[in-house]
Amino acid sequence: MILNIYKPKNWTSFDVVAKARGVLKVKKAGHAGTLDPLAEGVLIVLTNDDTKKQDKFMEMEKEYIAEIAFGAETPTYDLEILPHLNNEPVSEELFEKLREILPAFTGEIEQTIPPYSAKKIQGKEMYKLARKGVEIPKQTKKVTIWSIDILAMESKELETDGGLISLPVVTMKVRCSSGTFVRSLAHELGEKLGTGGVLKSLIRSAVGQYRVENSVKIEDLVSQQS
Repeated sequence: MILNIYKPKNWTSFDVVAKARGVLKVKKAGHAGTLDPLAEGVLIVLTNDDTKKQDKFMEMEKEYIAEIAFGAETPTYDLEILPHLNNEPVSEELFEKLREILPAFTGEIEQTIPPYSAKKIQGKEMYKLARKGVEIPKQTKKVTIWSIDILAMESKELETDGGLISLPVVTMKVRCSSGTFVRSLAHELGEKLGTGGVLKSLIRSAVGQYRVENSVKIEDLVSQQS
């Protein structure tokens, strides 16, 4: 069985798979592409013989709707840790500069892997080492970003180490290859602009032809099997 499930915010991808396995009463279940706990949206869950198709789904193009706040930064590149306000003021020309630099972030690029990620270094997950205060050398990987479209630009309130602050937030649609870290994109755009950038929210809107508007919510899956 191939399931297009809407992963809720604050659930891990493993939580969703475990719930689906229990509801459907299947022996084997897995997912085809992790979503961070703070992200939400399309999670492809495969059961029984369809778990053999994992590689096929992993290779599919991904689409995300991301909100990126400029003027703050965190070591996780998202809101898992309270953002630190950047001392550099955000200029009125931010959005104009952003449009100018976006082409440099499309195509095949070398992307920084977030220190707080599940990627292993010397046999241990990077996030576990980072949480212990271990200094992790910069790790990069090649990914492909086919397009970045700006959908909206507005000021929004964000809880930071300086309190509740109004910061410029850009909503983007990103089409990219498997393995792309959208929170790294937020961080690196902020670096390039000199303002700092942090991922405020993230929705995976599509995996290949499987779209968010056709996904099944956990509670609906439960009620269908009752």
